[in-house]
Amino acid sequence: MKETRTSFYIESASYLSFCELCDACREQANIGLSFGRPGVGKTEASLRYSAWSLIEANLSMRNGELIEPSKLASCDVLYYKPSITVSAQRLKSELSILKNRFYDMKSKAITWQASGDWPSFCQSQPVKLIIVDEAHRLKYQALEELRDLQERWHAGVVLIGDPGMEVNLPRMFHFADRVRYVEKFEPLTLLDVVKYTDKQVELLGVSKPTEEIYALIAACTKGNPRKLGHLFALIQRVLKINDDIVHDITKEVIDTARELMLVGLTGLRPIEQPAGLANAV
Repeated sequence: MKETRTSFYIESASYLSFCELCDACREQANIGLSFGRPGVGKTEASLRYSAWSLIEANLSMRNGELIEPSKLASCDVLYYKPSITVSAQRLKSELSILKNRFYDMKSKAITWQASGDWPSFCQSQPVKLIIVDEAHRLKYQALEELRDLQERWHAGVVLIGDPGMEVNLPRMFHFADRVRYVEKFEPLTLLDVVKYTDKQVELLGVSKPTEEIYALIAACTKGNPRKLGHLFALIQRVLKINDDIVHDITKEVIDTARELMLVGLTGLRPIEQPAGLANAV
């Protein structure tokens, strides 16, 4: 399922930890692995860290004026998502083309911003980190090709994968020996869910819910940002359909929204509230 886009982003502890992992791999030109359950926010964190929405918007332009060239000039992270059946040769080709397009775009941004910086740009490393999303799709040959590119480009690599990749990777001895950092991407905490809910409540223009509602939302989504996005999209739909009789987020509204969800209907159990929840809400 695709994430439901929101106008805000919750910088959770997992996101900040992911940024630290990327910083370490970027500065030391090492390989790292971040793994977590689907929908937990790995892709969104990658796109945010790499400023890929800005880069992608500029890459898609043809002979037009660059968007925010000053910010673009400081970008040095590539985001790459391989296809399900990607081969080693295709990975090499796609990454090389992406790097060349990125280099050309960044050189234009440098020239646009300050032509005097061109000599230093030519001597610098245009790409310092490659974030590979859905890395669990890669077979051993593709991973070895990625390692070869990483060494020749002298850039860091962060692999993004599903749970189990951290178990399977050590079986690929030559590659696993070069993975320095391994970190799990955790779901949102209950306090993060409270912040997320408050933002959604503000956008919906409804009254602030009770502590029971906060706990219920956290319990049925388990802190998964993708499920939170789907749940609130359905809550908005339920409120709109019943706007003549329902004006707030109640247990009945959440139960109705949950019944419309394809995933996450089972296994609902209450979770303990941390001591600071009462103050948070």
